[in-house]
Amino acid sequence: MHACLRIAEILDLIIGFMVDDTHEPDKFCGIRHQDLARLARTCKAFKDPALDVLWRTQSSLSPLIRCLPSRLRTTKRYWGRRVVSLRKEPSHEDWFSLQRYSHRIRAFDHCSRSPRPVCKSTLDTVFSPNLSQKLFPSLRTLDLAVVGYGSMFLVPHSFLVINSASLPQLVRLTFATSYKSSCKLPPIHFKPACAPSLEALTINVRDGFDPVIVNFGDFPRLRSLNLSDLPFHPFHGGWELIHLQYLCDLTVTLPDGFDIDVHSSTQPVFPSLQRLSVSVGSLNQVTNLLLSTTSSDLSSVKVSCRSPATQSDIHALFRAIEHVNERSPNFCTLEVHKEHCSFTWPILPANWDDPSHDLPRSTLAPLLACHNLRVLELYVLGEPAIDDAFVAMTALAWPDIEVLHLCGLRGYIPRVSLRGIRELLQRCQRLRSLYIQIDGTNVPEGEPEMRPLSLEILDIFGSRMTDTLAVERYLRILAPKLKSLILY
Repeated sequence: MHACLRIAEILDLIIGFMVDDTHEPDKFCGIRHQDLARLARTCKAFKDPALDVLWRTQSSLSPLIRCLPSRLRTTKRYWGRRVVSLRKEPSHEDWFSLQRYSHRIRAFDHCSRSPRPVCKSTLDTVFSPNLSQKLFPSLRTLDLAVVGYGSMFLVPHSFLVINSASLPQLVRLTFATSYKSSCKLPPIHFKPACAPSLEALTINVRDGFDPVIVNFGDFPRLRSLNLSDLPFHPFHGGWELIHLQYLCDLTVTLPDGFDIDVHSSTQPVFPSLQRLSVSVGSLNQVTNLLLSTTSSDLSSVKVSCRSPATQSDIHALFRAIEHVNERSPNFCTLEVHKEHCSFTWPILPANWDDPSHDLPRSTLAPLLACHNLRVLELYVLGEPAIDDAFVAMTALAWPDIEVLHLCGLRGYIPRVSLRGIRELLQRCQRLRSLYIQIDGTNVPEGEPEMRPLSLEILDIFGSRMTDTLAVERYLRILAPKLKSLILY
């Protein structure tokens, strides 16, 4: 064998060609398992690097359990599915024989393979305090919806599993389970002793549960927290949450009665927050939250409101965003929309025609001070006061805008012309996605002078048009790289 193949970096590069790493958050890493297994059997020099990649990410415990002697394991049916289970309790020597593979596991997460799940008792045994720490000393990511197959077990079981485990190196933990029951289940306590190094936590519990009780002060290293599907009543440990020193990413559903103003404290509120995604009962809740936040690094705010917002509510929010922009020079993303409501199929409330839902230009004015804005998605119930003059102002205020969605869910007469769209695209060369309602009754003669190449998605649903084909032809000439054009 050539001497260069004994260099670890070169071997890692070769093995890397067998890994389909998409680097996209919504896709998982695919591995050519058979090729890696063959490579591990080729020679001693290849064995450890190949096995490290082969075992690095698992989506079930069954591949590990099946490394035990056949006399200790079996396959049986559980709720109509075939699951791997233990025939009898393995000895300490049998369990520790698995360490040559288990110590290489860094994540139980989604991957390209979907092996059979293990039964509940096997899951309990593997994640017992005395065994889990010895089997998984390198485990850093654990998704219990994957390894525990949450749909097969009662929700509290997943929490009992992790509370009984000892995983000192774990930094990312996800609970994503759901179980409908007519019985009222007790609150779920999540204890910090199982994962003292935790940095990212996702708790997704729905359908008939009391709050998950978490004392966030016991997790001082938390940097990312997703509580999007917790029930709409105050989560336990909430006041400790807002003072977490290193929290950067927060996704949370605030209950209707939540008001940060009732909590008086001299400690800074969200001192390191960078990205906030929040579902609220009214916009005033997120407005007060933003005004209380002390972070100077806030770059993204995404708001989903469960009730229609009035002019005064939106204006107060935009003024708060203006203050955020003054304090955080990297602020670049704002999304505001009504929960369970889309532009193409809106669910309108009874007072949908109330003029207080309209959005005058003065309400939008504070956003023009956010010159680093890259993403603006604003879906309002009423009529946004947008015309060619305002579009020209936005083009000057947001020259680097990439995503611009300005839509009214209630039918109205749009006042932005095709010429206004052309000026917007000429000035905003990075614009990739545009949702806006236009007045397309007058199609400019001749071809556009400039053809922006960045625009890929254009949605003008709800626009006024007399000659749809002429409007479509003009827009496709104006933006020849369009991948999606929605006219009606």
